[in-house]
Amino acid sequence: MIPALADFLHRRFGVPRAQAVKRLTAAAVIAVAIALVAVSTVIIAFDSILPGRSLASSLEVGQVAPRDFHAPISRSYVSNVLTDLRREEARASTAPVYNPPDLNVARVQTSLAARILEFIDNVRRDPYATVAQKIDDFQQITALRLDEQTTAEPIAAMTDEQWALIRAETLRLLENVMQDSIRESEVTSILERLPNQVSLRFDSRDVAIIVDIVSDLIRPNRTLNAASTQAAREAAAQAVPEQISSFQRGQIVVSSGTKLEPADVEALEQLGLLQPPDQRFPIVMRAVIGSLMVLVMFGTYLARWRNALLEGQPRLLALLVGLFVAMLGAARVATGSEIYIFPAGVLALLYVAIAGPDVALIGTLGYAFLVGLMAGNGFEVSVLIAAAGITGTLVLRRTDRLNTYIFAGLLVAFVNIAVLFTFNLAQEGTTSERWLELLVFCVLNGIITAALSLVGLYVLGGVFNLPTILRLNELSQPSHPLLVRLLREAPGTYQHSLQVANLSEQAAAKIGANAFLVSVAALYHDIGKLSNPAFFSENQRGSESPHDLLNDPQRSAQIIIHHVVEGERMALEHRLPQRIRDFIREHHGTSLVKVFYQQAVIAAGDDASKVDIRNFRYPGPRPQTKETGIMLLADSCEAALRSTDPQSRSDIKAQVTKIINGYRDGGQLDDSGLTLKDIKQIERIFVDMIEATLHPRINYDAVISKARRTQSMRAVVPAEAAQWTPDNRGPSTGGLDVPSQQDDEEFGDDHARAWD
Repeated sequence: MIPALADFLHRRFGVPRAQAVKRLTAAAVIAVAIALVAVSTVIIAFDSILPGRSLASSLEVGQVAPRDFHAPISRSYVSNVLTDLRREEARASTAPVYNPPDLNVARVQTSLAARILEFIDNVRRDPYATVAQKIDDFQQITALRLDEQTTAEPIAAMTDEQWALIRAETLRLLENVMQDSIRESEVTSILERLPNQVSLRFDSRDVAIIVDIVSDLIRPNRTLNAASTQAAREAAAQAVPEQISSFQRGQIVVSSGTKLEPADVEALEQLGLLQPPDQRFPIVMRAVIGSLMVLVMFGTYLARWRNALLEGQPRLLALLVGLFVAMLGAARVATGSEIYIFPAGVLALLYVAIAGPDVALIGTLGYAFLVGLMAGNGFEVSVLIAAAGITGTLVLRRTDRLNTYIFAGLLVAFVNIAVLFTFNLAQEGTTSERWLELLVFCVLNGIITAALSLVGLYVLGGVFNLPTILRLNELSQPSHPLLVRLLREAPGTYQHSLQVANLSEQAAAKIGANAFLVSVAALYHDIGKLSNPAFFSENQRGSESPHDLLNDPQRSAQIIIHHVVEGERMALEHRLPQRIRDFIREHHGTSLVKVFYQQAVIAAGDDASKVDIRNFRYPGPRPQTKETGIMLLADSCEAALRSTDPQSRSDIKAQVTKIINGYRDGGQLDDSGLTLKDIKQIERIFVDMIEATLHPRINYDAVISKARRTQSMRAVVPAEAAQWTPDNRGPSTGGLDVPSQQDDEEFGDDHARAWD
């Protein structure tokens, strides 16, 4: 996109293209940095930023929880709400303390009953009162609530003998009941049992009269001792221990739809899920500051050690930031559940495969810091993520092998278990079932980390056209259209590319570079030669060179140089990853096409000032990575040694050293990152492999001729004539010419020159 915008600005406003690319790249980097801070802040302070998401002012006792709330950390605390509730229950369950039975109450009530019965006797004996008047007089007794139909009227109408029996039974029943202990709470049950205590000689009508009178006269004789009762209840409350509430990380604190009780609100507060309204701004500012810290740390490292990523690869930088915030968002969800099953190491493994282990380490540290901040200053969470990411980064040395991802996942699982024991071994209240569950989570974490990393590489390789292991596997297949064309139309270039791939792969593996990447890139580095394959010596097959017919050094140089430009165009057309296109552009650096330049100088009368050397230089740039630097050296060494026919290992070593030193002294390796130690190792690998490739073949015709000549001479010389002489320290031949040591040496020279 940046090159297209640069072309537009150049055509429309006349802005120099190079300047436009530089400014657009800087703008893209700034935009990515702003996006990182903004999105990270929103994710970290999500509940405080989004309207309606903050719990600060929305959740109170009696409200309904809008969603499930999970414990972000494992914590135990003294629950004041539950403690008060249990103590109140203890008070309520404590029986009240009563004073001993008061006998005066029984005497008073018995005396009252006697006076009432005497009054009834007087009313009954009144000869002038009618039944109605008698009933009205009975109703005047304030201590009784006599029912007119069932009690007052029958008393007025019954005989003296019947009344005498009822009167006596009433006094007896009242005295018997009042002799027992009677509490206020027991009066109702005593009244319910009164009919059963009346003598059996009375019928139901008489029983109802007796019970009606006695019921109004029964009074409690045991009173509540308020002081003793309060003391007993307080003692019971104090005996209740403080209630401890415990939550494991990921445990549901409050379920969605639950009506919040005081204990629920207290748990949310203790776990940091409920913040007061005035904490929203500090939470947001904390998220902003944390995101800026990560940006400064990450940006400073890239500016110091990976400046090429900032200046020339904004698309890759945007991808790295996108992965970072995506994993941060995933962690946002995971911190509300079980963190030990969250595959945080995926970010590190993807970073290693995409940008290298150094970027992975810096990214992992920043990621662990922000997730710990998001989890409520969760030190355990930060350590878990950092340990998993750093372990995955250090273990994943060969990103070109699938088994290394599996091995990295297993070690991540082991590290997770170590972190689990470190932080939870001394924690009380963890059951064996919970331990088993956490261990299973740790193992699953490692498996998921490896699986998601491979899936991520496949997706990223396809969507963003990155040189991931899976994408490189596809490109390495001989059935790729470009490789098929190369084999058919330029077989010499195809064989040359295979040899360069072998040399580059071994050298890269030796110095710890990406061997698989450089091997695959070598297969495509010369695809630009498909536009004019006959102009390159490996495809001429002994025929006359087209350059001789062209007889124009500058034109010939342009044809040779054009294979780099044409190769990049073809790579772009076939959607080869940018990293592969870098190899095509950089595999000659800015070196000089010497042969045609020297021809041009000769044609100009040996006056170099008349020849523009820029027309004979590759456009470059010079190799920017170790891998492209290796391939530049491998390409030149393989081509040069194929054309010079070296006779010995010393010849090979001399030519390899000359080529490597020429590129090094010419500054072509200055930007590659190759050290002198790396170059020495590369030189040794090249010499060994080229010597093995250009190994001598036996001249079978010469061997057979020599064997026949030797056999014929042995037949001429008698066996007894062969004897040792002090002069030549060899067998005497009697003057005949037999093969000597010199002959063997001459044959050996012929043998050594019989290269395959």
